[in-house]
Order: sequence, then structure tokens, then C-alpha cells
Amino acid sequence: MKLTYYVASLLMLFSLKGLAQTDTSSFKYRKPLFDFDYQKPVFKLQNEQLTNKNKFLRFSVVTGYREGVQSTSGAFGLNFNSSINKVTGLQLVTMYNLSIADILTHGMVEYGNILLEVDDPSKYIYNPKYGDKESWMRKNAFCYELVLPIGVVKGSKTLDEYLANAFGVKFGMEKKMVNALILVHTSTVDKLKSAGNGEAKYDMKGYFNNVTMDKLIYELAEARLQPIIDETNYKEPIDLDLKIDSWTDLPALRKELNRYDLDLIDGMRELQMFVIKKDNQ
Repeated sequence: MKLTYYVASLLMLFSLKGLAQTDTSSFKYRKPLFDFDYQKPVFKLQNEQLTNKNKFLRFSVVTGYREGVQSTSGAFGLNFNSSINKVTGLQLVTMYNLSIADILTHGMVEYGNILLEVDDPSKYIYNPKYGDKESWMRKNAFCYELVLPIGVVKGSKTLDEYLANAFGVKFGMEKKMVNALILVHTSTVDKLKSAGNGEAKYDMKGYFNNVTMDKLIYELAEARLQPIIDETNYKEPIDLDLKIDSWTDLPALRKELNRYDLDLIDGMRELQMFVIKKDNQ
């Protein structure tokens, strides 16, 4: 049945609980007949909707993983895109092939600072211990589209309200006492100070030349171990050459840090955490 000229109410949001998420991990990718257009919604607008001058049209759609579609990567580290169509008077917000945690955080929260108070955390965010990432994504990633009249979206709050309803969760920043990994300086001897040679640069393999301590903290946080806190209070540029194969191998990492009189220790700290919990909690 076609939509009437005036759409008087919101379409019911799809809830995560009601979705039959299909496991496509064994599927082989075949290039589609037509290229996917990231600037258009999945639903074709009818003539009545195209001429909707009152701008009442709106819908929210959640689907599972889509083969051949790139994970959304927007500007300034955001993982959603937004476009405006002045002809139809609509704004389209899209997120494709992302974990639930990535969708809810918009890509702006370090993984170690996400706290999952849900029944099965393994479905919300990828961890290397789960095995092949692509296989995990096929089982657990989602695509989300939101269409609203231009001007309705006022900052991230509007989007967050729709996402909370779509996935049946509550989320936001809360102060929590959590177990963190704390980077400490174990002596008064300075083995960190940069020689000041060459340009400031670093890589993911543990090489740091003439850069500040926050670059090391960033790499530690990206390993998704735990929340990372820098309590070295070291402000000068540093030189480090950590002989490590993986940032997630904590014993090997600590051994290399010890060469520079640094260590990672466990400790309870009250931190601002991005908490995701089921809506019935």
C-alpha cells in the first residue's frame, strides 16, 4: 500500500531484539550488479514522498551486515555520514557495517573506556580474542539508516535517542570505579628523554622518536586491554624502541617497558566510562 500524502506519525523503529540476525560468515562475496550508493537510502521514495512539502516523512532502519559495503568512516574520526536533500527536505544519517558499540559511540570513545553491562558483551564490540575480525563482523555488525526532516536533528542527542530505541539499550558517560592499567615511572633515572634527533614520528610496532608520552598512551589504548591511565607525569619528548610483536601481549610489553623504567600495573580508579546497558536494567 502506498503511503498517503501526509505521513502523520513515525514509523515504528526496528528493535534489536526482534531482528533475526543471519550468520553470513560462510557466504562467499559476489560483486552486486549495481554499485552501492552511500548517498541514497535503501528505500525508494515514491512520488508522494518526493513532493512532501510539509517534511513529515521519517524512518529508521536497522539491518545486519551487508556484503561488499565498506564500514562507514566519516570526517574528524566520526563513523557516521549525514547528507541533506533540499529537494525532498530530508536529512539522511547512515552507518554501515559497524559493531553496536561503534554505532553508539560514533567512533569517539576509546575501546578501553567502554563498559558493557549487557548479557553477552561479545556481540557488542570486537576483541582480537574472538578470532578473525571479518567473520565476527558478518555475525555481529549492523547497518543503520535514519531519515528525518531537515532541522530535526539538533546535535547528537537526537540521533542517540533513535539509536537507543532501535537497539533496546541505554548508554552514556558515567563515573565508574574500574580496574585500569596504569603507566608508571619506576625510578628517578631518566631513560626516556629524547635525543632530539630527526622529525617527530612513531609507528604501531613500538618505535617512538622525539614524540610526547601521549603517543605511547594512544597505542596502549588501541590495544583494547583496559582503560589506560598515564601517571608518569612525564612532559618531555621521548625516544622508545619497544621490541614487541603485539600490543596485546601484556607480559612481553611490560618486559620492554621495564627497560625504560616504565611499567603497567593494575589499579582501581574512578573514571568517566561510556556505559552501555540493556534498557530494562
